[in-house]
Amino acid sequence: MDKLPITKLQRTKILAKATLKIGIKKGKSYIVPNSKEQTQDEIGEIILQALNELKGVSVKIAQTLVLGMPFLNTNYLEKISKSFDSITPINRALIRKIIKQELGAYPEKLFDKFDLKAFASASLGQVHKAELRGEELAVKVQYPGIAKSIQSDMTIIKFALKRFSKGAKVEHIVEELSDRLSEELDYLNEAKNSQKFLKANRSSDIVIPKVIKELSSKKVLITEFLDGLTFKEFLAANPSQKQRDRYAQLIFDNFFDSLYEIKTIHADPNPGNFLFLQDGRLGIIDFGCTKAVDGEFLKSFNRLHLSLIDEIEPLEIAKQYMQLGMIEPASDEEMLKFYKEIINPLDTIYIEIFKQDRYDFKNSNYAKRGFDAIFKVQKKQAKSVQNYNQDYLFIDRTLLGYYAMFERMGAQIDTRYVKELMRRFER
Repeated sequence: MDKLPITKLQRTKILAKATLKIGIKKGKSYIVPNSKEQTQDEIGEIILQALNELKGVSVKIAQTLVLGMPFLNTNYLEKISKSFDSITPINRALIRKIIKQELGAYPEKLFDKFDLKAFASASLGQVHKAELRGEELAVKVQYPGIAKSIQSDMTIIKFALKRFSKGAKVEHIVEELSDRLSEELDYLNEAKNSQKFLKANRSSDIVIPKVIKELSSKKVLITEFLDGLTFKEFLAANPSQKQRDRYAQLIFDNFFDSLYEIKTIHADPNPGNFLFLQDGRLGIIDFGCTKAVDGEFLKSFNRLHLSLIDEIEPLEIAKQYMQLGMIEPASDEEMLKFYKEIINPLDTIYIEIFKQDRYDFKNSNYAKRGFDAIFKVQKKQAKSVQNYNQDYLFIDRTLLGYYAMFERMGAQIDTRYVKELMRRFER
C-alpha cells in the first residue's frame, strides 16, 4: 500500500475492476437462491478494498455518501464507514523517511516517544502518537503521492459532474472543489486554520487542539493529543438522549458561530473530525478543509434564510436568488416559474429545520427526502447546476453532513440561538 496509484489511468483501472467485480457478484445473486445478503456483504468488501487502494478524494466522496445517504443498503454503508478510520497505513520505514525529509531528523530524535504504528488513518494521511517533554502529541503524516492522485481524481469528478448535469458548465464547482483540496494538502495552511478557530473559540464546551507550529511542515502536522471517543465509539456506548442532544447542539451552534463571527466554516463534516471527551466537552480536529465566506455573499445568504423563515412572497425570494446568480434574469413570471419548479422543492426541505424552535431528527427521514428532491430536480432541469453559486457548495455540504450525523444520533436541536444570530447579523 506504499505505492499509491496516482495517474488517471491507474485510478480508473481500480474503479473499473471494482465495478466489474460488483457486476459479477450481482449476476450470481440472481442465480443462487437466498444469497442476496451474502452478495451485499461481498460487494461492501469490494468497495472497501477499492477505497483502501485509492485513498484521497475517492475516500472523501465515499464518506460524503455515507453521511448523506444513511438510507442506502446497510451492508454497503457498514463497509464504507470503515474508510473513515481503517485505511491501510503506509509502512514504518516510509514514515521515518518522510519525517526525516520534512523535519530534518528521524522521529526517535525529535520526540521522547514515537509510536510507529498509526492510531488513525484517513483519506489524505495517517496519524501517530508521540510524546515530547511530558506532553502527548498527535503527528499527522501525509501519504506520499497524494497530490498527484487528487489531480487525477478531479479530472474524473469533472467528467462525472458533466454527465450528471448533461453537459452544463461545471467549471466553477470543480474549481471550488479543487481549491479546497489543494489547501488541505498544505499542513502549514491547516496550522493557520487551526489557530484561527482556536483564537475565535469562545465556548468552554469545545476544545480545539493547539498546533506545535515549530515542529510542523507542509506534509507533517503536529498538535496536542486529544483523548476522546470517536463518533462510532460514542454511539456504541449507548449515550443518553440528553448527551446526544447536547453534542448535536454544540456542533450546530458552533457551525453558525464560526460562519457569522469569523466568516469561515470548518467545511468537512466527517464524523472523524469530532471527539467526544470524557469530561463532556467536544473536541474538533482536522482544519484542513475550511471555507472563508465573502462578506457580501454572507449578507445575501442571511437575508435569503430569513426570507424563507418568514415566508415572504415567492417572487421576492426568486429575485434574491437572481441576485446570487442562481436564477437567470427574466420576466417575473419566468423567474417565479423556475423558482417554484427547481429551487423551492429544495428550499422547503432545507428550511423546515429553522421553521421550528426545536427540530427532532429521530425518524425524520431528512436525508432521504433531501436526496429524493435533488434527483427529481436533476431530472427536470439538469443544467441548472451551472447556475449553482459555488459559495453555497461547502456550506450546504457541511450542513447536510451534520444533519445526517444528527439523524444517526437520533438527536433533537434547538434552533432559536442560530435564528437570533441571523437576526442580529441582519440588523
